[in-house]
Amino acid sequence: MKKLITSVLVIVLLLSCSVVIFAACDTTDYDRTIIFYSQQNDKLQAITATAIANFEAKYPGWKVRHDVISNGYNGIRTKVVQDLQGKKQPDLAYCYPDHVALYMQTEKVIDLKNLINSAETVKDANGNDVRIGFTTNEIANFVEAYYNEGLATNFTDYDRYGYEEDAMLVLPFVKSTELLFYNKTALDDAGLKPAKTWDELWQQAPILAQKYTKATVLGYDSEANWFITESERQGWGYTSVNKDKHYLFDNENVIQWLDDVIATNADKGYITTQQIYGNYTSNLFKMGVVDKKGSTNTDDWEQLGGAIYCVGSSGGATNQETNNFEWDVTTLPASVTANGQSDKCISQGPSLVMLNCDRAQNPDEKAKMTFLFMKELLSPQIQAAVSMEQGYAPSIKGVEAVVPAYAEFLAKADERNIKAMAVKLTKELADAGKLFTSPCFVGSSTARDQVGNALQYVIEQSKDGASAVKDALKNCGGNNSK
Repeated sequence: MKKLITSVLVIVLLLSCSVVIFAACDTTDYDRTIIFYSQQNDKLQAITATAIANFEAKYPGWKVRHDVISNGYNGIRTKVVQDLQGKKQPDLAYCYPDHVALYMQTEKVIDLKNLINSAETVKDANGNDVRIGFTTNEIANFVEAYYNEGLATNFTDYDRYGYEEDAMLVLPFVKSTELLFYNKTALDDAGLKPAKTWDELWQQAPILAQKYTKATVLGYDSEANWFITESERQGWGYTSVNKDKHYLFDNENVIQWLDDVIATNADKGYITTQQIYGNYTSNLFKMGVVDKKGSTNTDDWEQLGGAIYCVGSSGGATNQETNNFEWDVTTLPASVTANGQSDKCISQGPSLVMLNCDRAQNPDEKAKMTFLFMKELLSPQIQAAVSMEQGYAPSIKGVEAVVPAYAEFLAKADERNIKAMAVKLTKELADAGKLFTSPCFVGSSTARDQVGNALQYVIEQSKDGASAVKDALKNCGGNNSK
C-alpha cells in the first residue's frame, strides 16, 4: 500500500510538473504574433496559409498563428467568450455580428473606424510605404450591404460600451444568401415553369403533388431564415435594436401567415425543413421524384420521395448537384406584399472582428498590423480563391477584373457550373441592393432560434401560429429583455 501511495504521489507530481513546464513553454511573442481564429476546412486553411505567407513576407518579424476552432461559428463564439474571461482572446476572429453583441460588453472589440480611415504608412520588406487604412475608392469598393453590417448603429447599447454612432465593429469576409434549387425535369414534365412568387409556388403545389404522389413539393433548410425573410419582406417586423422592445415578431400578420400559409400547405404535405426531415433537404432534393426506367409512359414511372423545390444556402450549392435529373437554380420566389412584390434575401457568412490583446505590450502597433493582415484576407486574390473554393461571394466588387482566373470561374455559370451559378446570383442580389441583415443585441441569436422553432412547430402542427409566437417570445425573455 505504501508503494502504491508513493507511486501515485510521484505520478501526481510528474503531471503537475508537466503542466507547469507546458505553461512555461508557451514562448509565443504576443507583441509580434497575430492570433487568428476561424473554422475552415483543409482547402480553406491552405488559402489562408497563402495570405499568412504573403503578410509575413511583407512585414519581417511579424507572425500569424491560425487557430482552427471546432464546432463551427458557435464554437468560435464559445471559445472567444471563454478567452475574454481569461484575458487570452485572439487578435482577429471569424464572427457573426450576433456574436459581437456579446463581445462588446467587455469593451475589447476594436472600433475599426480610425484604422479604416488611417493615412499612416508602414514600411514593407522592400522599403515601400504601405498605407494602413483604405482609400476612399477602396471603401466604396466594398459591397454596401456587407460593409454596412458592421456599423455600430446595428448593435444595441453601442454607446453604453463607449462606441460612437459611426463606429465600425466588424468588416465582412465572404458572404452567401439563400437560393431556390429546382427539379427542372419534374417541372417540365408537369408543364410548369419555376415559380416566380410564393403564391405561384403554392398554386403549383397541388398539381405537382398529384403528379408526383410520393414527393415533397418544397424542402426549406432553415426555418429561421424563412420566418425572418418573410417578416422583412412584408415589413411586419422581426427584431429591433430598441432595447425596450427588441422583439417585433409577436404580431397578427405573422400569426396569420403561419396559420393561413405555412400550416395550410404543411397540412397537405407540401413542406419539409431540415429539422423535420432530420438532414439537409438537399439530400431529399437529389433523390429525384420519379424513376422513369427508360419509359415515356407515365404509368410505368416509379414514384420516389424526393423534393421538387429546395431552398438552401448559395454557399452549399454543390450539395444540390445531381445526375439523377436536370436541375437549375434561381433566386427565391418573391413575396406579394401590400406595396407590390419584394425579393429581399438574407445576407449570411463570416465577418471579421478585431479584439484588443491583453497579452500584448504594444496594443496600438498590434492593432495596426492586425488590420494589415485583415487587408490581406480582403485582397482580390484571397477573396477570389475563397469564393472559388467555398462558393461564397466576395465582400468587395470587381474581383473578376483583377483576377483573370475568377473571371473564368464566373463564366462557368453559363456552362452550368452550380457553384459559379450560385456565386453569380448572390453577386447580382448584392449589387442590386436586395440583401438585408438583422439587428444585433444580446439575445438576438436566441430570437433567431426561437422563431425557427415557431415555424417548425406550425409545420409539425404541434402548435398554432398564436401559440408558437407566444412561446417564442416567452423563451426570448419577453419584450423588456435587455
